[in-house]
Amino acid sequence: VFVLLLIVFTICASIWFFAPAKIINIYRGEDERNIWAEIMPFGIQREISKTASYKSPNVHWSPNKRFFSFSDFVREKIYDKEWFVKIVDLRSLKVKTIFVGTDKTSGHKWISNNVVRVYVNAGTGVRIYRDIDINEPEPFVAVDHKDPKYWVPEKTF
Repeated sequence: VFVLLLIVFTICASIWFFAPAKIINIYRGEDERNIWAEIMPFGIQREISKTASYKSPNVHWSPNKRFFSFSDFVREKIYDKEWFVKIVDLRSLKVKTIFVGTDKTSGHKWISNNVVRVYVNAGTGVRIYRDIDINEPEPFVAVDHKDPKYWVPEKTF
């Protein structure tokens, strides 16, 4: 029995380290204010989000399935901004804010294992984006003016 438990533990630990998305289910709670993680083989659930604010319905996975991201509607007095893009490291289940923006923030997607592209509406039919490295120690805080060196216009064909 001990050997069998050791084998199961070793397999689960390997999956957790190399491919955590295979055993973790991420979902938004029914009240749309929480993000939950469930470790599927054991049925263990843990709330990931720290605020009681609305969360966007889309959870985005990094290409390597080690991280996932979500948008959190938060009004922070420090920045006076409304939307935070947050990532979660599935190995540690730690949440990190990588972007702080206004109500003009229109979405985000993973470009690589370490880069998230955040989109902002810049006017009627115009969308700009900024690529953000998730390893930066501080979040990128959007300013009210759209400085071209920080934003790239989205090309439409």
